Amino acid sequence: MKNYLRYLIVFILFGSLFFTYTITIEPSTIKAVVDKKLPLKIEKKGLLITVNQIDIVKVLNNVVESKMDVDVKIDNSTKVGKFLPKKSLHLTLLIESIPKVHGTFLQFEVFSFKVNKIIKIKEVKGALKKKLESIKFSIKSLEKISWIFSAKAIKFQDNGELLLRVGLSKLIIFLLIPLFLLREIGLLLIVLYQKFLSPRKKYRCAKGQFYQNSTCSSSTKEALKKDGFIAGIKEYRRSTKECKIAYQTLSKDKRRDGTSCDCSYCSGCNVGSCDGAGSFGSACDCSGAVPCEVGSC
Repeated sequence: MKNYLRYLIVFILFGSLFFTYTITIEPSTIKAVVDKKLPLKIEKKGLLITVNQIDIVKVLNNVVESKMDVDVKIDNSTKVGKFLPKKSLHLTLLIESIPKVHGTFLQFEVFSFKVNKIIKIKEVKGALKKKLESIKFSIKSLEKISWIFSAKAIKFQDNGELLLRVGLSKLIIFLLIPLFLLREIGLLLIVLYQKFLSPRKKYRCAKGQFYQNSTCSSSTKEALKKDGFIAGIKEYRRSTKECKIAYQTLSKDKRRDGTSCDCSYCSGCNVGSCDGAGSFGSACDCSGAVPCEVGSC
């Protein structure tokens, strides 16, 4: 029953990748936050640009058109200031922008504007673009859950309402899924070890050889299947301790007649095989062999 519950949770987590929750932000909320940023002053090459007011005029296909009242003061020391009779101008800008979400902040990416409905600049660059895009506000409803949810899509309605679609963070999902599949991951690693790595060692685990029962990997595998990941870890630690003790016991055995055999090929846990018969009572001294490593049992 526990396994079915874990699989159900994993299935729900995968399904949450396609689930989104919509947050609605009223035009008045946007207006209030934008007004707190005003007046906005921009200084660039002898020009002092002061943005006094910003109002959303209309929204079409998620493109926001805003009206901006701007005062421009020109320094006399600049080349432009020397030739212009008027040192201050009042301009009305119609700005086209696309809403963007960065973390828990909403900002507007400006791509064009018109000056007094006459001159149109199709591409906004430099300090003006950076200043305009610095007008952003925190999405309060997203702040508290930002570590779990992330914005997936953003759209302005024609009535000025902002619809923000959020979903469960992919990072959170891919961190949670392995936690519910630790048992399966452990079993997979053991199967890969037994199939590909263990045969290459050319010797048997000392625990299995001494006690004539299951090896470290086999007993850990059974514990994982029966009782889960925690039980598997406990069994793995217990088995490797038994493996080390078994190896130390077997490596100290000598032939009773005092003779010795060639142990040049003894390594790791390959004990009890030097006499050719594999009987431990007459095994040769393999004390010079490499101790049984935990990862190779």
